[in-house]
Amino acid sequence: MSLLSAELPRSPRTRPTVPAESAEPTGPRGPFGIPDPPLTDGRARIVLRPWTGSLADVDALVTAWADPTIAATGGVPADVSAVGAARWIEGEPARRAVGACLDLVIAAYDDPATVLGEVGLRNIDRQRRRAEISWWVLPTHRGRGLATAAARLLADWAVSPAGGLDQVWARIAATNAASARVAGAAGLAALGTAGGTVVWSRVRPDRARDGRPD
Repeated sequence: MSLLSAELPRSPRTRPTVPAESAEPTGPRGPFGIPDPPLTDGRARIVLRPWTGSLADVDALVTAWADPTIAATGGVPADVSAVGAARWIEGEPARRAVGACLDLVIAAYDDPATVLGEVGLRNIDRQRRRAEISWWVLPTHRGRGLATAAARLLADWAVSPAGGLDQVWARIAATNAASARVAGAAGLAALGTAGGTVVWSRVRPDRARDGRPD
């Protein structure tokens, strides 16, 4: 459900090795755990936590789904009502248990009940040890660097031994300069274009080779 200060590579490739056109992972899935302890950024004053069934979480999700910028990513379901949001949140543990995705709330560090946005992993491919990272921030909280901080936190964790992945990647429209800046600041590098979008990638440090896993 999620959306989406390194320099761009000198020679972006036009044939990325990630499944940019596919909406489904190409390898087997498996349970994907929640970061423990929770991921925090003291400077940005955020913590990443799971969704809950609280009224505040449901209301925040309804607000997000109604935002044109978030809706434009195509990650919004048909039922954008409060009932639909509650049902989506209720299904999050099951989706995570089968390795379909990991969706985390970007919450205020001093008030974790306050939803600022979301960051997550989807298209998790256990065989190739990679996943797509994406994010969104509610309109009232944009312009504070929250997406960058959250994406960096999750990307750092995902390609660490704790996360167990070799690569995280993102698909960003060529016209979406804001998301491109977030991706770059989170340590991803532009590989090239695929399926009409720019593909960004970050690999585990000991597997790095021009932004690609071995």
